[in-house]
Amino acid sequence: MPTEDQQPNSGARCYELRGSQPLNESERAALARFTITDRSAELTPIQRSDENPSASAEIRSSDRAARALELLGQGVGIVETNGEIVWMNQGLARQAPETMRRFADCCVDAIAAWRRSKATAATLRASFRAAGAWFEAVMTPLRRDGEGPIEGAVALLVDATATRRLQDRLDAIDQVGVELLQFDADAIRSLNAAERLRALEGRVIAATRSVLGFDHFEYRLTDRRTGQLELVFCSGLVPLGIGERIFARGEGNGFSGIVATTGDSVLCAETDSDPRYIKGLPGAHSSLTVPLRLHDRVIGVLNTESTETDSFDDEDRIGAELLGRYVALSLNILDMLVAERCETHRTLLANLGREATTPLEQIADDARLLRSLEDQGLAQAMAARLLGNVAKVDELLRSSTAGPRGILGADDYLREGVRDPVFEGRTVLVADDEDSIRRTVRAVLEQQGCVVSELDNGTSAITAIREAAHAGKPFDLVISDVRMPDANGYEVFRATKDAHPATPVMLMTAFGYDPNHSIVRSSQEGLHCFLFKPFQVSQLLEESRKALTEHASRKE
Repeated sequence: MPTEDQQPNSGARCYELRGSQPLNESERAALARFTITDRSAELTPIQRSDENPSASAEIRSSDRAARALELLGQGVGIVETNGEIVWMNQGLARQAPETMRRFADCCVDAIAAWRRSKATAATLRASFRAAGAWFEAVMTPLRRDGEGPIEGAVALLVDATATRRLQDRLDAIDQVGVELLQFDADAIRSLNAAERLRALEGRVIAATRSVLGFDHFEYRLTDRRTGQLELVFCSGLVPLGIGERIFARGEGNGFSGIVATTGDSVLCAETDSDPRYIKGLPGAHSSLTVPLRLHDRVIGVLNTESTETDSFDDEDRIGAELLGRYVALSLNILDMLVAERCETHRTLLANLGREATTPLEQIADDARLLRSLEDQGLAQAMAARLLGNVAKVDELLRSSTAGPRGILGADDYLREGVRDPVFEGRTVLVADDEDSIRRTVRAVLEQQGCVVSELDNGTSAITAIREAAHAGKPFDLVISDVRMPDANGYEVFRATKDAHPATPVMLMTAFGYDPNHSIVRSSQEGLHCFLFKPFQVSQLLEESRKALTEHASRKE
């Protein structure tokens, strides 16, 4: 055993490391009483025996204890009150002098605590950092007899570097998680859906990369109506192809479907040999999928993949599960802020509708009275206009209280009939499952001279886009709603770009949350613009004019 005589420690205490000296009777007894369980070794715990029929049996027990302690990978030693390590096993002897000095320090502090108060716990723990690693010392008192004075400590030294590293990582995740939950409500309310998601997306992706170290990952949320796992945030993974979907189901939907259904994480060390894996990252060989939990409910999944085999471990799983909870909470807070604004909007419109009812009725009564007068041509015309305007205002109020939908100013524009030659003969596809929106957009564009194809679902739109491109007559412009029952706006956008990359695409959505991330994802890949309902007809025409002009310049 190495020895180090009279080594100073912070100028306060000296140590003598005596190595494996023969143990006296009290030291043997202390070792026999010291209970140790090593989870990583297949050793039976050394337990204290309260019934020793003879002194020789006690010595044999302590000898077995000493031999067992020598076999442990952790360090074990006996430290006297002056800081001298009078006995150590091989595990402790292998440690650097700095580590042994800190180990002895912890024992001296424990001895002092036991002597100060009998109420001090019989087993004390202390952590310290030395030689570039973290250690934990587990200490029990050493007495010459059961009730005698404490003359030292028997202590176990455990390398806690991995545990401390995990704790530091979890602390870092907690820190970024708290930051994810810090929303400026007023600022958020002033942003549209795409801007809100884009702001949160940047923070989530940065957090996932920095504290988890993942490069290829995606976050998906479960659509509570359909069970489909909709892509929300993605970094470094190839999105599913057009028409490909995964659901929160245990069969045929990969690890994401399993995790979303069971709530249990799946760590796959070798994806090539697991038939449940659905290809995402090209050349992937391992993956980790964890649930996004909102309280006790699974609302989605975080899936990450790597080109290396066995790239993820339980430490990654624990960290990903913790960050997943913060992401779920942040998305929920975002939804609540949006819902609050929508509810406020509906309440204001409902109040406006109620307060406008009586004045409108009075105007209508006066108009009918004017119309009842005989031989009053001017009065008759005024009455007709008043009744027409009352009906129009009433319809606007009814539409507004139903939600933020519609195209504003369409009636006046169609009545004026001003045309722009940029639109003449251009082919436009309009896809929306709301009849009123679809027909209004069609009427406005046809009035301008466009040839408009009108479809009420995403699947039919994708088919029409592909067929037109295959026939050599791609559409000049595609305008699609974000949310349709069978295909989302991103799928229509992606199908358009795959069929004919030069065709511009505009997406429409009602005010609120974009659950499948269509707008943000499409914006990153070349979306011309998005329109938030209700929008002005002038905005529709301006954006359409820009898109068609740019398209024409690219064709030339």
